[in-house]
Amino acid sequence: MTKIELKGVSYLYGGKTPFEKKALNNINACIEEGSITGIIGHTGSGKSTLVQLLNGLLRPTEGQILLDGRDIWEKPKKMRALRFKVGLVFQYPEYQLFEETVKQDIAFGPKNMGLSSDEAERRVMDAAKFCGLGQELMGKSPFELSGGQKRRVAIAGVMAMSPEVLILDEPAAGLDPQGRSDIFGGICEYRRKTGATVIIVSHSMEDIARYCDRVLVMSKGQVWAEGSCDEIFSRADELEAIGLDIPQIARLVRLLKEKGVDLGDKLYTVGDVYRALLPYFTGGDGGAS
Repeated sequence: MTKIELKGVSYLYGGKTPFEKKALNNINACIEEGSITGIIGHTGSGKSTLVQLLNGLLRPTEGQILLDGRDIWEKPKKMRALRFKVGLVFQYPEYQLFEETVKQDIAFGPKNMGLSSDEAERRVMDAAKFCGLGQELMGKSPFELSGGQKRRVAIAGVMAMSPEVLILDEPAAGLDPQGRSDIFGGICEYRRKTGATVIIVSHSMEDIARYCDRVLVMSKGQVWAEGSCDEIFSRADELEAIGLDIPQIARLVRLLKEKGVDLGDKLYTVGDVYRALLPYFTGGDGGAS
């Protein structure tokens, strides 16, 4: 079932001025309910503009954005309610922290929704758990935390509003491998327990391949392709031609194939390749003992 549909969506910056620029041009795409969809594209391809349109921060110059089949701009005065349904976490969201304690920061959204104290408390604790924030951090100032912990607090603040659609723009930017794994693990757990639709913008092909069900590829303000990870990453040469890449582990698989070790297709993560290589080291069908 389709959760979000874009129909002929275009967006102009600086319309009717000498600085006019078309950031998006006639976008048609669907985001399936309950999916984790990755959005990839070169710098300037329109990714960040697109996600700001999805929760009403920007209004399309042309076209419609439908949430559950209804135009999100049908009732502009209801836009505040939309943003509780479609939560957007900006790149480097830790710069948006402002409350005295971690708990107060996470609770800011739920309180603005008019929830009871008990319900707000429950949501804060659930969101903190999804993001790996222990009780010992709740009373601390968010400004005393590490960069990775600040990122988790900011993401938890959006999760605490229980959005039906959670959009994250480069959620693991600048984090080390363990930090990336922790962030994405929490996002996947949130999706699993709530059934939310998740949209992730990322430059990391490895993260997209590992965590996303489907991929939408942007190029020059248009949807270049959309499909499963297999469908997208099998077009390696075409992706490279528009300034993108495939996961580095997939590059290794291609190199091994050129050297006579064919592990098969559709291998995009370290786990995939580990399982494919295992027979070579255990005397199985791979041949070597």
